[in-house]
Amino acid sequence: MTITSTGQVAVQDAQGNTLVPLTPLIAIADTTYLYGSIGQLQDPCWGLFTFRLTDVNAGTQQDVFVTFMDRSILFSSFKTRLPLSSGNTYDYLYGAGLK
Repeated sequence: MTITSTGQVAVQDAQGNTLVPLTPLIAIADTTYLYGSIGQLQDPCWGLFTFRLTDVNAGTQQDVFVTFMDRSILFSSFKTRLPLSSGNTYDYLYGAGLK
């Protein structure tokens, strides 16, 4: 995992294959699809960041949430099929990264 000084993240596996291309981390408070309107988060969740990956070919959408603590990162990821519907199931993973 690489996080740039401009707030972008990229993830590669052990073989160097790109899992997440260089993508900007966005503060929850700046994410209009998650924060501020009725039916969305009402707390700006200061210190929590997100990015969304949509794979049109696979028909999936993945939301990743990250926060930082000292020299570590905590993350969670939720992935579901498109189109979105209340009956969709999702896959998730979570973990920590240490520097």
